[in-house]
Amino acid sequence: MTSGGQNPIVVGEPNWCPLERVLTPGDCEDFMYMGRTGEIELYKHRWTRRYLNISAEGGRFYRLAGNAYIEISKCEAIEHVYS
Repeated sequence: MTSGGQNPIVVGEPNWCPLERVLTPGDCEDFMYMGRTGEIELYKHRWTRRYLNISAEGGRFYRLAGNAYIEISKCEAIEHVYS
């Protein structure tokens, strides 16, 4: 579990690499870069308005639960965004 309160969201130069490792180029077009908190990159889907939170290295996925990011599976993360 990663605390959301310890690391503020920082918006800087977008890091698209984690998203591009997970989705097709066409699917990536539907996301906005929202920033990062710690080592977690935050992307928001333009239609569902749900977040896909991916570690900077691209291998771990998170969902915000209360004030903390909890690790979830890739399948759960993708399903959350598109449901």
